[in-house]
Amino acid sequence: MADKDKRTSLRYQAKPGNYVMYVEGSGGIQDLSMDGVFVLDSEPLPVGTTINFSLHLGTQDIAVQGIVRRSVSEGMGIQFIEMSAEARRRLRLHLASLVGK
Repeated sequence: MADKDKRTSLRYQAKPGNYVMYVEGSGGIQDLSMDGVFVLDSEPLPVGTTINFSLHLGTQDIAVQGIVRRSVSEGMGIQFIEMSAEARRRLRLHLASLVGK
């Protein structure tokens, strides 16, 4: 289900078992869009941190570079800033599978 807010793209609730892996740690995905992800992490990175990470979405691993835009006690919001065309295509297909769930 998509959340209503000021974002430019809809966010969808992640499937159970989807997570993000990065050098500093890993965390479950709360929600996801074409523009970013909210990662559940009890030790979130500071706002402004640039981070390379992988989205693990079922059988898909998608490499992304992002920047932390929001950091709160339960996790962090990361905006995607770089992703290959193939990674973007795979993310779009994954999000399409979440519609109506």
